[in-house]
Amino acid sequence: MAKSNILLGSNAFMERLEEVAGRAKNILLAQAMTFEGDDAGRWLINIMKASPAKDKRLLIDSYSKVVINDHFVKSLKYLKESSFRQEVKSTHYLIEEAKAAGIQVKFVNPIGFFGQKYPLRNHKKMVVADSSSFLGGINFSDHNFAWHDMMVEIVDEKLGKALKEDFDQTWNGTNQSRTIMTDEGQLYLFNGAKSKVLYDDFFDHVSHAERSIQVISPYISEPLLGVLRSAAAKGVEIEIISPQENNKSIFKNIILAEQKKGYFKLKEYPGMSHMKAVLIDDEKLIFGSSNYDLVSYYFEQEVVFVSEDSTLINEFKSKVLSEVKEINTASGFSSFKTKKATLLMNMLDKVGGVMSRTILRPH
Repeated sequence: MAKSNILLGSNAFMERLEEVAGRAKNILLAQAMTFEGDDAGRWLINIMKASPAKDKRLLIDSYSKVVINDHFVKSLKYLKESSFRQEVKSTHYLIEEAKAAGIQVKFVNPIGFFGQKYPLRNHKKMVVADSSSFLGGINFSDHNFAWHDMMVEIVDEKLGKALKEDFDQTWNGTNQSRTIMTDEGQLYLFNGAKSKVLYDDFFDHVSHAERSIQVISPYISEPLLGVLRSAAAKGVEIEIISPQENNKSIFKNIILAEQKKGYFKLKEYPGMSHMKAVLIDDEKLIFGSSNYDLVSYYFEQEVVFVSEDSTLINEFKSKVLSEVKEINTASGFSSFKTKKATLLMNMLDKVGGVMSRTILRPH
């Protein structure tokens, strides 16, 4: 088997993880920001229950305690809709079922009193099953499984060891900010504003592009946009692929506003795409949990991998980029909406910068 393998879509991810988990003898560790008691969540718990691995643990960000199916639990929707109340209860019951079956489950990054720590999320999505590591953007919920996304399987002993160590550190309440060289590439573990120097090192990969940069992400903003503008000024060809149906409209309007500046070509993926990837000069592929936006930059823990594996890059181009070759250039520009989105993002940049150094500093 190849050392790296792109799993495009939840079905490919499910099929491969079932196979790997079924033969894992030592560890099966899963981490996500979103976990819900629907078909996707039950699928994960079932394969963890069936796995012969000795150490089976699930890490969930506390976001999933307050948001289910993209709706706040404490809302009018909970009072009005019995189906939503059942979704919330099903998540609780499924977690209790997992614990009863010997799977250790822990929530991290508490929301805080009246939600004052809501921005401080652990945004990582990863699975480690013995020698195989999976990184990408897929959470364990039905709506996430329905979105266009990918996970990348990497067989790399050093990477697996580093991810297990990071999982253990997070489990014990410590968030890392470091980079690690592995056999297959370079791993970055970000911790919001505490990782500013590390982010500078990471963005050097992008700023050193000589010919082309292709970005796929639903939630692009600064600081990545600033790096892309600088690269374009040096003559680098920039292409951004964004979802046509974005579940966070502010980011759609931000990218449409940036498009008017003329430094990149914008394409839209039909429907909702949750994929996060950057291809540089057809020679370097970046993927993981980060959208390289202001929220991640200031507040969130992320995991990102940089690979120069030509086989993996060719697979990414044939499986992922081939899908968007004929997509029409994005349209739907609204002057009012884009100006409003830009204003809000500028405010977030200023306020977030201050708060991430003071009352909302990542721990």
